[in-house]
Amino acid sequence: MDMKFSELIEARRSVRKYAKAEISKDEMAKIVEEALNAPTWKNTEMTRYYAAIADDVKAKLWSDALPGFNTASSENAAALVAVTFVPGESGYMGDTPANELGEMWGAYDCGLASSYFVLAAKNHGWDTLIMGIRDTAKVKAILNIPEKEILTSVIAVGKSAQPYFKNPRKPVAEVLKMV
Repeated sequence: MDMKFSELIEARRSVRKYAKAEISKDEMAKIVEEALNAPTWKNTEMTRYYAAIADDVKAKLWSDALPGFNTASSENAAALVAVTFVPGESGYMGDTPANELGEMWGAYDCGLASSYFVLAAKNHGWDTLIMGIRDTAKVKAILNIPEKEILTSVIAVGKSAQPYFKNPRKPVAEVLKMV
């Protein structure tokens, strides 16, 4: 689609009702390839993506690993993508945390990567929902995610089955302080 950036960030919304659709492995790989442009601590690129596109794997995640409200909100999604990061790399100088944030740098990098992922998906015509409430152990078991990796979210990817709406945002003056 190649939207202008201002159009892209305006168009990307959390979608909680999906129409049936399928995403190809090639298109998912392209979205992740574009998400890899996200900045990371010393270019460590510790974010990992586990894309469930097979119906039986998605069904297992919906029935065993996501709470009912997230299952309902992501029903019919073309993919459920677990996003993780490898700890002990981002924010470290060797084995020592570079500052008081320590491991939080990995979560920070993973958040940036997730932002790029949802924007890339939208640019390809896909809608998304980032879900943070899930059963971590079950998601990891179903998707064979290494124990060491830290799961941050599961992102539904699909085609919206409802009109978009924009939730109100805080005024800039409430969140920006200039000195």
